[in-house]
Parts: sequence; structure tokens; C-alpha cells
Amino acid sequence: MAKKDLHTLIRLRKWDVDEKQRALGVLLRQEEEVIDRQAALEAEVENEIAFTATLPADQRRTLAAYLKRCDDFRARLAEILAEVRRQIVGAQNELAEAYRRLKTFEVTQEARDAAALAEENRQEQIELNELGLELHRRKVQPA
Repeated sequence: MAKKDLHTLIRLRKWDVDEKQRALGVLLRQEEEVIDRQAALEAEVENEIAFTATLPADQRRTLAAYLKRCDDFRARLAEILAEVRRQIVGAQNELAEAYRRLKTFEVTQEARDAAALAEENRQEQIELNELGLELHRRKVQPA
């Protein structure tokens, strides 16, 4: 970094932020899938109860076992959803930290670029002043 250039580090940090965003996206899709599965389970249970209501009483014996199994599956889906949401919070925190690191490098590079431009403009102005003085001297002094 002898030339005070952070562009390589900025590119690396951007890649890191992109990776964190992709990981968060995967987790958000998992959350959506679990929620969709919960909704599908509820619809399935309602349909099964409605269908069973049309059957004679002696043919409804298996409904209780089915509902128990659905309750167990519902509880398992709730556990999975809680775990995915915990992972989402962690991924969001990691993404925020990666973004903060990226911004630190970007702001530093912008400051360095602005300082370099200011120095370049200062040098150019010095050269123009010297040129102007030289032209003035030539004009004032007869050759």
C-alpha cells in the first residue's frame, strides 16, 4: 500500500458484503418455505377435518391420530422457523458489520483521493503562477 490505494481492499470488502447478502437471501428463502409449509399444513388439516365430518362416526377413528401427528409436525415446523429466524438475525448482524468495514475503506479512499486531487490542483496552480510571472517578466524587461 505504498501508493496509498485501497481499491483492492474495497473490492475484497464488496465481495464479502455480496457473500453475506447471498447467505441472508438463502436464509430468508428458507424462512418463507417454512411459513408456506405451515400454511399448507393448516389447509390440509382443515380439509381433512371437513372431509372426515362427512363420514359416518365409525370411520372417524383415525382422525385423532392424524391430528396428533399434525400437532407434532406443527411443533417441529415452529422449532425450525425459530432456528432459521435466529440465523437470519445473525446473518443480518454479519452483513451490517461487513458493510461498516466496507464503508470505512471507501470513506478513507475518498479522503485520500480528495487530498491527492487537491495536491495536484495546488501543484498545477503553482506552475501556472510561475508561468504567468515569467511571461510578465519578459513583457516588463526589454530584450
